[in-house]
Formats: sequence, C-alpha cells, structure tokens
Amino acid sequence: MNKTLNKKILITGANSGIGKATVLGLARQGAEIIMVCRNSAKAESARENIIKQTNNQNIDILIADLAEQQQVRALAQQIIDRYDTLDVLIHNAGIFNTKRQETIDGVESQLALHLLAPMLLSYLLLDKLITSAPARIINITSMLHIFGRINLNDLQQQQKYNGLKAYGSSKLANIMFTRYLAKHLQDTGVTVNCLHPGVINTNLGGTPELLKPLLSSPEKGAKTPIYLATSPEVETTTGEYFVNCKVKKPSRACHDWGLIDALMQRSEQLIHEPLAPQLKKVV
Repeated sequence: MNKTLNKKILITGANSGIGKATVLGLARQGAEIIMVCRNSAKAESARENIIKQTNNQNIDILIADLAEQQQVRALAQQIIDRYDTLDVLIHNAGIFNTKRQETIDGVESQLALHLLAPMLLSYLLLDKLITSAPARIINITSMLHIFGRINLNDLQQQQKYNGLKAYGSSKLANIMFTRYLAKHLQDTGVTVNCLHPGVINTNLGGTPELLKPLLSSPEKGAKTPIYLATSPEVETTTGEYFVNCKVKKPSRACHDWGLIDALMQRSEQLIHEPLAPQLKKVV
C-alpha cells in the first residue's frame, strides 16, 4: 500500500462494479475510504476483500438506500457527526430500469438516484466540504446522456416511458447539475466534475449476455474517477465532463443555462428544499 494519499474519500454504490474498483484503486494509494452501500452483507464482504488486497484498514461502511430522500438526509447527518473532514465525494450509485418505477418519495427511480440523490447529498455536505477545501465532488454520468432530453412538462417520464431514454435523461440532468454546482462553488475551493467511465460490464442490468464480453472491465471504468479524485492536474478544474481522463464536450443541452436553472428549480421542489439560497450564501 502506498501511503502518500492523505485524503478522506466517500463513494456511493461502493461494493461492486466501478464503485468497488474505485475503492480498491484509492485504497492502494492509502486513502481513507467511506463506502456507502445498500446491503450490509455485500458491503462487508467487499470491504474484507479490499483490505485483503491492499492492507489498508481505513475503510468504513455506511448503509443507505440513496433512492429514498429520508435515508440521504440520515446519511449526511452521520457523515457530519462522524468525520471531521471530507476531501472527496464521489457519486457513483446507479440503476437502469426497463420499466418505469417510482421511489417511496413518488419520484421516477432513475431520476431519483442519478440526479436528486447526488444533489441532496452534495448540498447537505457543502459545509463539510468547504471547511475541508481543497475538496472535490465527482459525478459518474454516461455518454448515453446524448440520448436524453429534459422535458420540464414531463420530467419524470410519466407520459411515455422508455428505459434507455429515461436513463440518458437522468444522466443529462446529472451533467447539468455538475455545471450548475461548479458555477455556484467557484472560489470556495470545492471543484465539481463529472465523467463517462466507459461502457462497462457492471451489475446495473439491461445488458444482453451476448454483448457482455465486449464491454470494458470495472477496473478500466475506475481509471477516470480515480484520476479526478487524486490528480494534481485537475486540482482547480471544475464544471467539466471527462472521458478517459480528458475533458470532452457534452451535448449541447448541457450548455443551455436557462434550461439548467429551470431544471434545478424543479429539482428543488422534488427534494422539498429551497437550496439555491444556500448556495448563494457560500459564494
């Protein structure tokens, strides 16, 4: 284990796929990791495996279903109470549904997990991140955002649901959130970036078995999030979309600030909290 990386890093969806591979890579560098997972048994199994491979004992587990806003709030309070600092926040948890599903809060589940959960958790932890600055927020998004569309009149895809389009739309919203938050956190020492990890063989579901051998490994998918969490090259870079550790241009909609602001206002209504004033206080 290389003990040079003196960072406290929280990552959601951390017990499998890209999440676990990212934890493994960061643990090898000596980081202190907080794994956020839904299932305690799977989380503990992953933790034991990572410790065995890295000899890094500084790995904690917190349990939360991030699709439920009450659990996101409880998770944030645990983090605030338990840890003095937080250097990096990686939003990795993801889902893919072929049929429309709603969370306990009455929100379409892909939108809830890919936009509202990162949005709410980031906002609740802002004070912790700012006092820990320089700090980084990293959102795992997808190149499939190019298939997405933000329809403010049907944000939750109630009229005609298509799983792929809903996934793409939620990932498009995630990039918009990245740019919005980065804009409002300028000069705080907290950067916000997002990335496409590649077309990865994970347990999200929806991938035909025939195509799985053609997909990249979670280890390859972890390369860019590890880079964004650790590299001094991007210490001051913010509001960008990365592919293969390089800045790329996302779709044109990601640059429509009128639409971005409108989406954020609508999202605030869905999490029942007026968060724009909170952002204005910190800039």
